[in-house]
Amino acid sequence: MSLTLYEHPLSPYARKVKIVLYEKGIPFERVYVAPMTIKEGDAAFSDFARSGPRLEVPCLVDGDFRLFDSTIIVDYIDDKWPERPMLPVGAQDRARARMVEEIADTILDAINWGLMEIRFFRRVAKGPQADAMIARAGAQLAAVWDRLEADLAERPWLSGSAFGRADAAVTVSVQASALYGFSPLDRHPRFREWAARCLEVESVKRDQGDLATFTAGDAVRAMRVGPIRRQYRDHRLEWMMKTGGLDVVLKGLEQGTIHFVAWP
Repeated sequence: MSLTLYEHPLSPYARKVKIVLYEKGIPFERVYVAPMTIKEGDAAFSDFARSGPRLEVPCLVDGDFRLFDSTIIVDYIDDKWPERPMLPVGAQDRARARMVEEIADTILDAINWGLMEIRFFRRVAKGPQADAMIARAGAQLAAVWDRLEADLAERPWLSGSAFGRADAAVTVSVQASALYGFSPLDRHPRFREWAARCLEVESVKRDQGDLATFTAGDAVRAMRVGPIRRQYRDHRLEWMMKTGGLDVVLKGLEQGTIHFVAWP
């Protein structure tokens, strides 16, 4: 049966899934969708909408079976194709890797999402408010780097003895943070070395190639033309509220540039 992944090259969740598929050598078809702009009537809408109730990437279609949510998807991939497992052996080590993946999927995603709102979509005007929010984001990222530096004290990878799904989830977030000027600090030598080694992993290189192809085209520039409705999830909303962006959310709702999932 054919395997189809609905994805967006900027989505850290889709990138995590792609890295896992590349790492395992599983062939699949990539279907690009832009959840921010896709609507009923678009060529990919009907099939994409049947794959996940939240209209979020990634969604995976394996024959007649459809999955949504990146963590559920990588669980399924590991269960169905157990060769080259993405989690270590041992209950504690597996739990540790899953917790790191959760940090990437919630805490790091929220911070990077907020930085993108400020620096790319310019939801906050230049000035003290933007500066304060960016400074708080930097401090939050440094605290996460502290945690991950400690996690690497006794193992070479965040997933244990081999590159795995925790590493896939974190590396795409670290790459995004670096674009906004927040790389691991001097006090994080193990984490900095880990980040550099991730960039040499072939599956990560392939994902970076996908991203480079996308950013070289017109799609990224088009994202900044006109109002883009960005869907907020709970952890992203929480970050904006606690980091000084309440008025950003309220204004976005008023202007129709921020929305929440309509289902159910």
